[in-house]
Amino acid sequence: MPEYIYVLGMDGKPQMPTTRRRHVQKLLDTGKARIAERVPFNIQLLYDNDPVLQPVTLAEDPGRTNIGLAILDLKGELLLSAVVETRNKEIAKLMEKRRQCRRASRNGERKARQRLAKKYGTMIRAGMRMRKLPLYKADKFITCKFIRNTEARFCNRKRKDGWLTPSARHLVQTHVNLVHKVQKYLPVTDVALEVNRFAFMLLEDPSVCGVDFQNGTLKGYDDRDTAVYDLQDGKCLMCKGEITQYHHIVPRSRNGSNTINNIAGLCDTCHDRVHKDADFAKQLKDKKAGLDKKYGALSVLNQAIPFICQKLEAEFGKEHVHYCTGREASLVRRSIGYQKTKKDQLHEVDAWCIGALALERIPEKVPDFTEVHLIRQFRRQDRSLIKAQTERVYKLDGKTVAKNRKKRTGQETDSLEDWYHKQVEAYGMQTADRMRSRLKVVKSRRRYNNPGRLMPGAVFLYKGVRYVMKGQHCKGFYLQAVGMGSRDFPAKECKIITRNTGLVFIS
Repeated sequence: MPEYIYVLGMDGKPQMPTTRRRHVQKLLDTGKARIAERVPFNIQLLYDNDPVLQPVTLAEDPGRTNIGLAILDLKGELLLSAVVETRNKEIAKLMEKRRQCRRASRNGERKARQRLAKKYGTMIRAGMRMRKLPLYKADKFITCKFIRNTEARFCNRKRKDGWLTPSARHLVQTHVNLVHKVQKYLPVTDVALEVNRFAFMLLEDPSVCGVDFQNGTLKGYDDRDTAVYDLQDGKCLMCKGEITQYHHIVPRSRNGSNTINNIAGLCDTCHDRVHKDADFAKQLKDKKAGLDKKYGALSVLNQAIPFICQKLEAEFGKEHVHYCTGREASLVRRSIGYQKTKKDQLHEVDAWCIGALALERIPEKVPDFTEVHLIRQFRRQDRSLIKAQTERVYKLDGKTVAKNRKKRTGQETDSLEDWYHKQVEAYGMQTADRMRSRLKVVKSRRRYNNPGRLMPGAVFLYKGVRYVMKGQHCKGFYLQAVGMGSRDFPAKECKIITRNTGLVFIS
C-alpha cells in the first residue's frame, strides 16, 4: 500500500490524496502549503486550485469495541485503513455509577423527610400502607413506609419512539462520528456497511429452529424474578427461608448478566451476609455459578445497526449507502488469502472486503495492510467534581484495625462494627470498650477535579515528537502519553496541539 499524503484545499475541504512526496516537499519549501496534521499526514494548500474529485467509498466493519475502517477509490485501491477502539463498554459502568449516586441522593432526601415526619407526628402508625398510583399498572400497588408519599412523578416519564439504551445510542453516534472524522481528510461520496442480525439461541445451540425460538427460559412467566422464585420453590438458596431479595452472583458492575442463570433468590439475612462475608459469598457461587454476558456486544449491535443505517441514508442518500452480510465479506476475505484468528481479528481487512463488495469488483492487486492506523476513542468531558474519596480509617497504636463504621458493599476488611464484636468475643465488653476508646480516627477525605483540566486524548508535542495524552498527575505539572508506560513529560515543555476530539489517531 503506498503511503498517501492527504490534501486539504485553501477552503479546508478535502481533495484527492497524493503519493508525490517530492512535489509536496516543494510546496512546503516554497510556502504554497503548510502541514495541517502529522497523523495522518496531511497538508493544506495556501493557493486556489481547481480540484478533480473522484468517487470515494468508506467501508465500515461495525463492532462494539473494535471497528474496521477502509477507504477505497473507484478502482478499489486502498486510500486509508484503520482500526478504531471504542469506549462503549464504559457507558454501562458509568450509567450504573450514576444510578448509585442518584439512589444515594434520593435515600438521603427520604431520610430527611422521615425525620421531619417524626418531628411533626405525621408518621404512618401501622408502619406501611399500600397506595395505587395514576397511570401505574392496573393490578400493581406501591408500598409507603413510615410517611405518606408526595405526588408520584415517575409515571410522567415516557420513552419517545426510537428510544435507545445509552450504550446503543453511544455506539450509533460513534459510527456516525467516525464517518465525519474521515470526511475531514478525504472527499467521501459513498458508505458501505456490513449488516447482520444475531440469533442468540442459535449461537448457544445450532440445532434450534422454527418454534424452538419461542421456548426460552422465561416462557410462561411475567418477569425474571417470578421465574427465579418458581425455580427455587420460593425458598432461599442458602437457608431455605422465604425469598425477599434477588441477588446477582456476578455483580452488574463487574459485567454480570441480568438473566436467571446469574440470579439467586435469598432472604434478607443471607443477602446481607453475602455482601459482608467473603466465605459465604463463595459458598453461594459454588451452589449457583454466575454467567457473564456472553452476547452483550452482539445485543448492542442488534439495537444499533438499524439506526446507523438510518442516519447514514439520511446524510448520503439511499443510493449511496451499500450493504452486505458477514457471510459475503467472509467469502471475499478467504478468497484473497486472509484467515481470522482469536489474536488477530483483521477488522481492517473485513472493511476492505465490504468496500470491494460495494464496488462490485475485487481488484487483482490486494493491499498488504502494512500501514494501518490506530484510532482510539476518549471521553470528551467529565463533569464530576469529586475525583476520589478515601475511606474512614481506625488505628490502634498506629496500626490500622478497621475501615468505615459499617461495611460498604464489597469491602473485605473489617469495619468498626465487626472489629468491636471480635474484641468483645475475645476479651469481653469492658476491655473492648477501653480498646475502642483508644482508637484514632483518620477521617475520609475527598480529592476534587479541576473543571478546566486537560482531558485525556489531547495531542501534544515534546521535543518535536507527537504524543497523545492518557493522563496527568502532580496537579497537571506532568503529562503521560499513550504507549509510553509511566514516563512523565513536564507540562511546561509540552506544546498542546489539539485538545481531546473524541476519536484520536494514535499512530
